[in-house]
Amino acid sequence: MQGNIYTKWAVLGLAAILLLPAAVEAQRRYYPGRYPGRVVRYHRPPAVRYYPPRVYSYYHPFATIGFGGVRYRYQRGYFYRPYGASFQLIAPPIGIRIGTLPVGYRRIYVGPDEFYYYNNVYYRPSPRNGYEVVAPPLGAELDQLPPGAKVKVIDGKKFYETDGTYYEEEITESGDLVYRVVGTDGVLNTETEDSLQDENRQPPAGPQVGDRFDELPAECQAVTIRGEKLYLSPAGLYYKEVTEDKRVVYEVVGK
Repeated sequence: MQGNIYTKWAVLGLAAILLLPAAVEAQRRYYPGRYPGRVVRYHRPPAVRYYPPRVYSYYHPFATIGFGGVRYRYQRGYFYRPYGASFQLIAPPIGIRIGTLPVGYRRIYVGPDEFYYYNNVYYRPSPRNGYEVVAPPLGAELDQLPPGAKVKVIDGKKFYETDGTYYEEEITESGDLVYRVVGTDGVLNTETEDSLQDENRQPPAGPQVGDRFDELPAECQAVTIRGEKLYLSPAGLYYKEVTEDKRVVYEVVGK
């Protein structure tokens, strides 16, 4: 009788030993799913590693440019400044020079002056060889906006701004859409072109409205307009008789 009891306990112990790994494995690799009666295999997702974007590539040739006491790096049309143990992309300082223009540059003329454009950076030939970074020239026209340009509405008028440079959308005489530089350093200069034109504009020839003369031009005809007597000259000017310092003169009042 006692032997049977020992045999029974031995069988139960052996069964427990055999079932224990399976139970542990089930707890580790399975869990109940959303639906009753189903077992869904659980896969632990792999660990996610975050790699910050590289601000500077060490796998391409670069040029080191000293300017203003800083050792900049120039690489494929982009400028970088030392930033910690690496380099950070920046807008180049005005006056820094490069030896060769980047591939894909554009040639731009503003009046007789020649400029070069690439990735929102403007260059001009340097008197000391190479090419010098310059401020965006007023009046320069692009066929597409620089990357990152944002809409700005000023006095009810739409402009595009990037890095302090303002562009205005225009349609040329040939029907092309262009974007013209109308402001730099965060300041609009929309009146600059008009003021330059005013300075270069020649004064109009012949008498103007408001001018006064002691005598009428030859062959003037007297006409009545709205009950007022005027004199019409052969040039198409209207004169009115007025008294000035107790004398009669003739003032141009219209064309």
